[in-house]
Order: sequence, then structure tokens, then C-alpha cells
Amino acid sequence: MMTGRLDQLPEFVNCILIDRMNNDKQSHLPHVHEKELELFYVHAGTGQYMVDNRLYPIREGDIVICNAGVLHGEEPSLVRQIHSYSVAMTGVQMEGLLPNCLIDYKTNPVVSCGQLAVHVGQLMQLLYLLSADTAHLGNVCGSLAYSMLLLTQALLNSRARNEAIDEMEQPSVLAHRVRQYLDEHHSEQITLRAAAERLHISEYYLAHVFKQEFGIPPMQYVMKRRIGEAQELLMNTELPVAEVADRLGYSSVCHFNAMFKKNVGMPPGKFRQSFRKEDDPDQI
Repeated sequence: MMTGRLDQLPEFVNCILIDRMNNDKQSHLPHVHEKELELFYVHAGTGQYMVDNRLYPIREGDIVICNAGVLHGEEPSLVRQIHSYSVAMTGVQMEGLLPNCLIDYKTNPVVSCGQLAVHVGQLMQLLYLLSADTAHLGNVCGSLAYSMLLLTQALLNSRARNEAIDEMEQPSVLAHRVRQYLDEHHSEQITLRAAAERLHISEYYLAHVFKQEFGIPPMQYVMKRRIGEAQELLMNTELPVAEVADRLGYSSVCHFNAMFKKNVGMPPGKFRQSFRKEDDPDQI
């Protein structure tokens, strides 16, 4: 991961264009820059690029970050199918990182420019054209290279924030998976331990993520689901109260009656009678 702040301004080294026309003029095979940071931008096409002996898929709009001292480039067996720009700079010092490094070894070196890709491509093209006259335009090239560095840093930070959000959403996904399981088994003799074992998580974590997402403990949710379904059966069927209790997984009619009265305010039999009176005006 990046740590954030640049401790000093970098120095522009060069910007090169590599495409089918000048493919043989540039070294794109695996190589190392001992004192330079390289930002490799894919202007068009798709392919693979090696960084630190690992191949990464790359496509139009990607920036590949090549730290100093890290082997990078294309494998000799691969045929170039991309149009790219590469800008090199030195004197880069990120807080907490080695000189001329923008990321640590754990961070994916390929970052997508997304909707900014067209503009980044224009910036790289401009930098390449101006670099032909560094004697007069060296300061301009340095400013543009620095802008590319800051933009790449911003893209990395944005990706890190999105990944953090994804990680935060994972408990939510789990909570909905738990609810789906409870919905499917609410009429059975279900326990928190059984649900946790079935979903391969701890009872504590299951209860925590569920209540955090839905504002109610999981077993209380099961109870409310049962009572809600009991109301439907009492209103719309002729099933005896004992059979309703059995269908919904209650161990006894007495337990069902007690839980129903606690949540609805009256026993199930009285609820059925009161509902039917309200439904039939002749009985009022």
C-alpha cells in the first residue's frame, strides 16, 4: 500500500513511445532501473506485463507502476500488441517507502484510469512530444511527469478506498445469507448454533452481523417470522391451532399460545375470531 505523502519533487528522466512502428528501437524486454521509477501507460491494445516476475493482464487505460530495482517488462516470447508510453523519473521519495518507489511489494502494480483514460493518454502524448526538446522544455516535462505521478497516486488511493468499502460490505452480504437460511428453515427446530454450524461461522459473529444489518437478533427474527406466518394461517385457513403450532416448529401448543399472545396481544384462537368478525359485517 501507499503511505501517502511525497517528501520531495521528482526529476524527469525521459518519456518514450513504444508501438509497432518503433518497437525494435526500445527495450521492452524484462529489465531493471536501479534509480528510476517508471510509469508504463497502455494507450491502446491488450496484453501482459511482467512486474517482479509476475505477469499481469493489461489493457487500454492501465498504468503499470515499476519501482526502482524491480524487474519489469514483457516476456521475450510475447509479441507486442499494444501502443504504450513510458515515463521515467528519479528523486521520488514516498514516506515510508524506498527511494523511487510508489508502492510496496504487496500492492497490485496495475491501476486502471477508468473514465480518465482518454485524458491520461493525451497527457502522455503531450509529454512525449515535449520531451524531444528537454533543453528548453525540461521544466514543463518535469511538471507533467509530476502530474502523472500525483494522478497515479490519486488512482491508487481511490482503489484502496473502494477495496475498503468492499470489505465493509462483506458482513452485509453474510447477514443476507443468514437471513435467507433462516427464512428457509424458520418452521424447523432451528437454533443459533445449528445455523452457525451450517454457515461455517461462529455463533457470536453470526448474531453480530445479523443484528448490525437488520437491527434485530437472528432468533428474534425467526420468532417474528413464525408469528407472522401463524397470523396468515389463522386468517386464511381452517387449520386447528395445534396444527398451526406444529407446522411452525413449536414444541407445544402452550408455547405457541404464549409466544403468540406476547407478540400479538391475544391468544391465537381469539385472534382468529376477532379477525373473522371484522371481516363479516353481519357478525358486528
